[in-house]
Amino acid sequence: MNLLEYQGKALLARHGIATPIGALWPEVPDGPREFMVKVQIPTGKRGKAGGVRYAAIGDVEGIVEVVATQRFGGFAVEQIYVEEYLDIVRELYLAVAVDREMGCYILIFSSEGGTDIEEVAENRVLRVPIDPWLGFQPFHGARIASFLGDADAGQQLSRTAQVLYSLAVNQDAELIEINPLAVVKGGLVAADAKVVLNDNAGFRHSEWAGYERGGERSPLEESIAKTGAVGVEVDPLGDVVAIVSGAGLMMATLDLLVSADQKVRAVIDLAGTVLSGSDGLKNVLSAIAPVRPKVTFLSAFLQTAHCDVFARGLAQAHGKCPLEGRIIVRLKGRNAELGRQSLIPLGFELHEYLRPAIEAVSKP
Repeated sequence: MNLLEYQGKALLARHGIATPIGALWPEVPDGPREFMVKVQIPTGKRGKAGGVRYAAIGDVEGIVEVVATQRFGGFAVEQIYVEEYLDIVRELYLAVAVDREMGCYILIFSSEGGTDIEEVAENRVLRVPIDPWLGFQPFHGARIASFLGDADAGQQLSRTAQVLYSLAVNQDAELIEINPLAVVKGGLVAADAKVVLNDNAGFRHSEWAGYERGGERSPLEESIAKTGAVGVEVDPLGDVVAIVSGAGLMMATLDLLVSADQKVRAVIDLAGTVLSGSDGLKNVLSAIAPVRPKVTFLSAFLQTAHCDVFARGLAQAHGKCPLEGRIIVRLKGRNAELGRQSLIPLGFELHEYLRPAIEAVSKP
């Protein structure tokens, strides 16, 4: 579960980490004369896309009107957060994240935070694993403070790291990131916050019920979800859409397409719609039609369902909602040969095995 910035900041503030004064539009915080106007979307890189803007007190409404009509990372703007402008002396980066290979949380710190954190040289980033049996210890904070090289800010940085770690453990977070952790005249302030909670731990956290989850999906994913299928938008600039029968086959197909240097727009697991006939398939085709994929790749390996029945449903669905571009169908399982034969008149490119079908995607 990806929290929006204002939700993440509220969580940090409740645990003693300083955050700027802010409010959701149309409210404006009392006191400050200068503000930052921030769109609230569950993705990063808002700043470079124009979703974070400076505003003097008389300009806030005008800037809100501009950004409210735009899309960022495929997301419409539903909420806008207005917070006080900070006179930042220095930008740091601090995060606690799950390291799955090491099987523990890891502290990540850099003295060069901000929008270009991905460009920071590796030797300017400190990673400190934390043994779950020991938890956060003073020497962890000392390592980060020493890496910063600023005695005054180092002590507060160490305390902030300790709070961040405790919060991650208590909230079952996969990631808590402060970027930038701003050095201002009064100390350290979380100028931005990204929090990702582990959905599987929801049963332990009744307080999560208050978090709004609308907007985590992209518009394409929302359209697919309404059909009963499960879709993941991989690359908004991709031109291949893969539709498959089963989550395991979905991941295998995605891996093979990416390995073949294909730009995949989305992958879709038909789930129960594979058994719902032409109407269910038509709804899926209707959901992806607006993105106009150059290649629609369908892969079904059916043992309980019948491939010929699936093929008839696909033919009927395509008749009601014909797709542009090439359509490659890999069909294997019960009555697969009958199914493939029935699709020949439609001009689809037909295959029995997955790998040759993947190779066909790369051919003009």
